[in-house]
Amino acid sequence: MGDADTGAKINRMLDNIHLVFPLFHRTLMRPDGLSHNPTNSEFRVLLTLLKRDSQPISKIGGWLGISKPNMTAVIDKLIADGYVERKPDTGDRRIIDITLTVKGRRYMEECKAELRESMKKKLSTLPREDIDSLYASLENIRVILMKLNTPDNDDPQTITKMGPPWGACK
Repeated sequence: MGDADTGAKINRMLDNIHLVFPLFHRTLMRPDGLSHNPTNSEFRVLLTLLKRDSQPISKIGGWLGISKPNMTAVIDKLIADGYVERKPDTGDRRIIDITLTVKGRRYMEECKAELRESMKKKLSTLPREDIDSLYASLENIRVILMKLNTPDNDDPQTITKMGPPWGACK
């Protein structure tokens, strides 16, 4: 395959990424009628804290691409809701870490359960062939993207150890 073909395929992939990911989010990740409906930023912050425990605001914002002023507003809202709290860093008193509360962990578990049920309900309407095709496609995408995001791209053990942010499905 020539460089022109590879370039054309990469351009088409980029177009598809810009189309598919928002569609995926809109179709499956924002289900209608959930009793737990945090904003996207709030949900991403809570999910990050669920996966990475206590973190400074600046680190969370850096990982999520959220500016410091916006992060402060999101954190203040989550504190007001009782989902997170500010705590002094154990290693450096100048740093304030953000930590999930017990209420925040429970909230995320409830969101997880509702979101999974809503997604299962929507996916179960697909014909078996579409479910099989989507399953295989997502497995391929996951493996390839994890290779791109992993320092040791050739180590399948590294890729396998990186689990979903919620933990494995049961």
